[in-house]
Amino acid sequence: MLKGVVIPANLPPQYVAAEQNLKKAKDPEEKIAILEEMWALLPKHKGTDKIQADIKRRLSKLKKDAEKKGKGKKGFSMRVERMGAGQVAVIGPPNSGKSSLVSLLTNAEPKVAPYPFTTAMPYPAMMPYLDIQVQLVDLPPIAPGHLPFWVVNIVRNADAEVFVIDASAEDCLDRMEEVVSELDRRMIGLAGGEGRRDAPAGYLDKRVLLVSNRMDCDNAPANLDIISEFYADRFDVFPFSCAALDEGEVEKLRKAIFDLLGVIRVYSKQPGSKPDMGSPFTVRACSTILDFAAHVHKDFAKDLKQARVWGSARFDGQAVSRDHVLRDADIVELSL
Repeated sequence: MLKGVVIPANLPPQYVAAEQNLKKAKDPEEKIAILEEMWALLPKHKGTDKIQADIKRRLSKLKKDAEKKGKGKKGFSMRVERMGAGQVAVIGPPNSGKSSLVSLLTNAEPKVAPYPFTTAMPYPAMMPYLDIQVQLVDLPPIAPGHLPFWVVNIVRNADAEVFVIDASAEDCLDRMEEVVSELDRRMIGLAGGEGRRDAPAGYLDKRVLLVSNRMDCDNAPANLDIISEFYADRFDVFPFSCAALDEGEVEKLRKAIFDLLGVIRVYSKQPGSKPDMGSPFTVRACSTILDFAAHVHKDFAKDLKQARVWGSARFDGQAVSRDHVLRDADIVELSL
């Protein structure tokens, strides 16, 4: 129990379990990750105001202390700073080919080996797509009894998940169920972001792309049919093979991951100048002119006088209203 705080009776059991882990934790990074997990699991209402304040206070102190001690030091961290257009956690059972996939998509070199649990730490790498970068985080495999608290924290905080399975494994469906069940017990749902109607407080559904790997193996197509029968209504399934090295399929997968993020690229243009096509802004899909203006600078939305759009407007350079909905690759000129 957090010091000086009376715990309400309606806290989920996952929160109570995380609190017990906090008592055993000694490393500051570990404590930060557990407190962040507790924050995510904590129901937000008046009855938990004191708990919320206490968690915020302890997190703030731990992060400040870690920052002071960490200056000039390099090493493993259980936290992965978000970079690029979005952060995608790469999850899956042992030996599903996660690290090979990350290597293929990013040209990074995570450790790849033909034995389970090769990945022991988070491995972030940047995936190029068109003129942006998406951060992929290769995580340790998920299996019964093998789900570190910091993996849960990264999965929960990521913008989306790529769920990699080995379609050639005879027990691939059982392994999928193990991953889904382990995360479900930690209040994380892999349901394509649709959400459960009966979800308890603190439960979080994530956007998921299921990559059915090793489709070059003879038995993989039959297994994929079984997987699709069970999961097609929950996941978008992308058949793939890291061994095939088909650049066209690699680029299609990059696009599918980008689409998973639910963002669009918007290019800025200053009045009287050419648009800056080298570094687009990324904003949520269905964002309006006003949303984009606030994303560029908080004062732009307040002082905006006029906006012109090239792309989704009826004609290039058309003056549009503040509630005009933008599309991917639009060019926007804001006048203050």
